[in-house]
Amino acid sequence: MDSNQIRKELDELIVETVSYDQDALPKRLLSYLSMWKWGKYGWVSPASLMYTAAWRKYYYPDIDCCKIWASDENNKPIPGGYSIRSEDESISIPLLAKHDLCEGFCSPNSGMQGSRAIEKMRTLKRLDTDFDSAQRTLFDLKLFANIMNEINDLQSPKLLELLKYFICTAKEIKAHRDAVNLTLNQESAASFGVLDFLAEVHDPELTKCVVAACMQVIFDKHGISISGVDDYKTAADARAGKPGDLTVEKGGNPILAIEVKDKTQKIDWNNIERAKRIITAHPDLKGFVFVLESRDAATNHLINEMVTSSQLATGEGKIISIMSLFSLYQLVLPIESENAIINITSKFITMAPAIKPETKEKWLEKIVNQPQ
Repeated sequence: MDSNQIRKELDELIVETVSYDQDALPKRLLSYLSMWKWGKYGWVSPASLMYTAAWRKYYYPDIDCCKIWASDENNKPIPGGYSIRSEDESISIPLLAKHDLCEGFCSPNSGMQGSRAIEKMRTLKRLDTDFDSAQRTLFDLKLFANIMNEINDLQSPKLLELLKYFICTAKEIKAHRDAVNLTLNQESAASFGVLDFLAEVHDPELTKCVVAACMQVIFDKHGISISGVDDYKTAADARAGKPGDLTVEKGGNPILAIEVKDKTQKIDWNNIERAKRIITAHPDLKGFVFVLESRDAATNHLINEMVTSSQLATGEGKIISIMSLFSLYQLVLPIESENAIINITSKFITMAPAIKPETKEKWLEKIVNQPQ
């Protein structure tokens, strides 16, 4: 069947689907699917591949949907193989994204991105279930293979119900996400130690949201805005030439670049060199700030060496500064209450596409359990 026709029919199916027939699906497949941790960090990456395999098998019943590579590790064609990544990127992801069903369900790029363990299995030529399970993945690779092989054994009517199952699952996740975001976007009287919360939760995206909230408080003037919260922190963003993780903009032009480092990260001379290249590429920047979540990371001997060096005293380096999130937060507290910072952070959390769902839930729990 023509790919445009497949795309059209899948688009209509997404719109029309509100339920699925559970009894039509094999119990073993349902058991496997119930073990998949939908929405959990890491588990979203390959989820769309299962959806892609299901519609591939539905439209091409004679193919082996577990031969997910068109060529092997030596670039030799795999008989009967296909590029699931190409199908995923060209059909599945655009359609799911069109209906806002990616976040919390699957990767917004492709299931192969972030799933290198699957790519490394290309030498097997087929995704069987008897491979060495010692490969390290955030999701259950063996469970993924079991589901894919179950999909390959299905006939057309059951495949249609499986497609509806995936769509209903994505829609349920979206409905829950919308409800959570609605609550987070409402003003709350909650007040708690934001930095203490950050110390307990490891999520670089949350750190970025808190930094963005602090910057918004400082630069709360007409014509000045904070951008970057809704970007994915990926190599693709770096290639796009973005000045930093966050950017303070005036009239749409970047005037301050902010690089955020979570508690697990430090900076070295390579970071300084990269910052200088960015400054050269964006001559209108008035400053480049490294904000380090770890207070110790901003005061170690290497940082002291950097800030006293000629590299940061002359040329592009003279507008580079380094500070801890603790220091930034202390600067903001006299301007706004912790409650105000929490409310601003909550709004940014709803915008951050890569924030861990469990982080959002923990933040929400902290808000709703505070006295109003």
